[in-house]
Amino acid sequence: MNKRFKALPQISARAVSFSTALISFLMLLPIAALIYQAIAEYLPFSSLAASEIDDTFSDIADTVLLDYVSNSLFVVTGSLIFASLFAIAPAWWCAHYEFKGRRYLQWMMVFPLAIPAYISAYIYTDMLDYAGPIQSSLRHLFDWQTPQDYWFFDIRSIWGASLMLGLALYPYIFLLLRNTFEQRSQSLAQAAQLMGASERRIFWTIHLPIARPALAIGCTLVAMESLADYGTVQLFAISTLTTAIYDSWLVYGSLASAAKISCLTLLFVLTLVGLEKNSRKEQQHFDSRGSKPCSKVNASNTKTGLIWLFCGCVFSLGFAIPLITLISYCFDYWLENMNGDILAHSQSTFMLATITATIACLLAILLNSQQRFQPSKSNQAKLSLSSLGYAIPGTVLAIGILIPLGQLDIWVNHFIQWLGFDKVGLIFSGTSFALIMAFVIRFSAISNGSIQAAYKQMPDNLDAASTMLKAGRLKTFRKIHLPIMTPAIISAFLLVFIEVVKELPASLLLRPFDFETLATYVFQFASDEQLEHAASGALLIIIVSLLPILLLSRSQKMQ
Repeated sequence: MNKRFKALPQISARAVSFSTALISFLMLLPIAALIYQAIAEYLPFSSLAASEIDDTFSDIADTVLLDYVSNSLFVVTGSLIFASLFAIAPAWWCAHYEFKGRRYLQWMMVFPLAIPAYISAYIYTDMLDYAGPIQSSLRHLFDWQTPQDYWFFDIRSIWGASLMLGLALYPYIFLLLRNTFEQRSQSLAQAAQLMGASERRIFWTIHLPIARPALAIGCTLVAMESLADYGTVQLFAISTLTTAIYDSWLVYGSLASAAKISCLTLLFVLTLVGLEKNSRKEQQHFDSRGSKPCSKVNASNTKTGLIWLFCGCVFSLGFAIPLITLISYCFDYWLENMNGDILAHSQSTFMLATITATIACLLAILLNSQQRFQPSKSNQAKLSLSSLGYAIPGTVLAIGILIPLGQLDIWVNHFIQWLGFDKVGLIFSGTSFALIMAFVIRFSAISNGSIQAAYKQMPDNLDAASTMLKAGRLKTFRKIHLPIMTPAIISAFLLVFIEVVKELPASLLLRPFDFETLATYVFQFASDEQLEHAASGALLIIIVSLLPILLLSRSQKMQ
């Protein structure tokens, strides 16, 4: 009996280790499936006959693939330009100057994260198109008759899409730069002032180079999000790699072509991540944490007015105008917005988000506690691998999940038929199971980050004291770790919850028949030029999305 009870902890530890290894394998499964599907026909042991080889990708490569790649690069580049333009100066002003309303302005500059870019894209298209109120008013005012009589910015263009994405994504750069500028070195600035350098020159030659790693991280996030965007480029009829993946599967029915284009997109993502890590390595050369931080400079009334004018314009374009427009849509189309569909899709979306957030938090707790109790390179590797999904665009991840789940459905149906029963259909790839799996893989990095941060702030001597009192791992976790981590778990749950509510590309590809999330419901109306009928759904997404933004603002200590 004693030997049996002594063996229980070892068996439990092995079970936990096996579970974490299985989780890491499942997280990597979509990437492995993508690579295999992309190269399957070229493998020497491939079972595909010559007639079964799909030539769709060859046709795409010979005709429009270069356009897909170039358009993707242009959209990413344009988004980075606009996001940097909207973020760098406000981040510096909020960190360097003290002026009236600075604290509120910092919060306001983060709010555009709550509005998906495709919602803003539809609203501004409605305003700025030829038949929109702005151009119509200009033609009436100046008596212009045809489009040849004047020039006007074409919102349905690559630069228009880049502008919409820049307005939606610039807060990533703003938050990182503002935090870095807050910690800038006072001694370096004073030394430059003694040498006669102006404030502008000090910024360009000292403060901005020091903040380069943070700028690189922010730009990487913006680039990855703009590369993964589907809603905005689809509304503007811009063919990118993301739309090519979607069309290859749903239009041409070619899973192999979708997998090959997905691998190409992954290559872009890996390149971006590699560039960001290279910039992060250089951070040690610019580290000034040992120096006394600079105190804020009181801004003059003129400078305060200019700061509020610029930041107010950015805030209005990115948040206030879309929000006010949606509210007006709700009042103008009250009956269309207050219907049972909104309630039904909200319930299904929130249920899906609750299940996903719960699973993601439980997996994060399991992986991080395993590393806490038994630190090792293998456990750290499992933790890192489980966080890779966030770097994968939603469309790419959806294709990577469809491949193994589709094959699993085939095997299950063959087995059931072999037993003498009728087929059961697509029980994995055709149900919400695929959506939940995609969301858990994609957003586990968020829950892992929150739980890992909580563990890092937890002193090691707490575990040592628990061990001295002969408490086991389970009791230590339940009595010590869990109460301390509860706020981090709640934050992780909310962050994952909101990301699921906002996610569009993966939902479009993986949602079951006759199943809509709030994001797909709103996008369907927007793509049909009828966002007015789904304005209440868009408002609900925005209102719920403000919760993690407020949490993020608090974590950044916006004082």
